[in-house]
Amino acid sequence: MVTLALSACGGAEVPAVATADGSSAQPTGSAGAVSGPVAQYIEGQRQWVNCLRKEGFDLPDPDAKGHVDLSQFGGSRKTDPKWLAAQTKCKDFNLPFPGELEDKGPSLTAEQIGHRREYAKCMRANGSPDSPDPAPDGGWPEGGMGVELTPQEQAAKLRAMQICAPVLDGRPKTTPNPKATFQG
Repeated sequence: MVTLALSACGGAEVPAVATADGSSAQPTGSAGAVSGPVAQYIEGQRQWVNCLRKEGFDLPDPDAKGHVDLSQFGGSRKTDPKWLAAQTKCKDFNLPFPGELEDKGPSLTAEQIGHRREYAKCMRANGSPDSPDPAPDGGWPEGGMGVELTPQEQAAKLRAMQICAPVLDGRPKTTPNPKATFQG
């Protein structure tokens, strides 16, 4: 499935919600306007699909998270002049994909988080002093792993990774392989 990061103009009308007695009501907490980045994104996706439909593209409705299945187009849409023109015409509905909808993967257990903390300590103790601690949920800080290293720092980090990798699984440290090369 392909997902595009698209947006909505603020203040778009929210459709009425069906109630159990068959009547309809506006969602509570909004005076008819979409609020929050997720709601704005999803409404923008709806508006984007409607705009593209007006331009001759038969798209499915967005799902509950705003994803639109574009698989019917394959890679051809990247070079299709009609598609590109429609994208330009419908660009006003383009907001960034909200982080709240990012797939975070399964939660880590307390034991796994503990192993990650021990791994960070091990890395620092074995030649990679800038290795960050995990966040409280066990996730690694963004951007901290993409730092450019000197050849000496790369070699030290590789050595530390080899020594400490088993710690992530709760096993004891190991001996590094001197013939291994850095893959970073």
